[in-house]
Amino acid sequence: MARRHGGDNIWAFNNVSDLQAEPFGSFKRGETARITMVNDTAFPHGMHLHGHHFIEVGADGTFGDLRDTTLVAAGESRDIICVFDNPGQWMFHCHMLSHAVGGMQTWVNVA
Repeated sequence: MARRHGGDNIWAFNNVSDLQAEPFGSFKRGETARITMVNDTAFPHGMHLHGHHFIEVGADGTFGDLRDTTLVAAGESRDIICVFDNPGQWMFHCHMLSHAVGGMQTWVNVA
């Protein structure tokens, strides 16, 4: 999530805007991954993962609630841990719909 990026739209993930041919991440069914989201913008982003739930990791390393959406405040980061146990191609996007339409959308592949 960045103000300055090489994407073609207003918002981006990892310097890329909009849905791409290649996934943000590819996971084997049952694989556990820790993902760090860094929000270096002046806006909060409610990050939503379709098809899965994840655990939020607190700043002190404690495990939080099981969710499918987490709020990443402006200028902050958030770690999540997800067991990718549902095969398919799943959207991962900002739940502020104008941000998603503006490019902050990607997908993960679970095989």
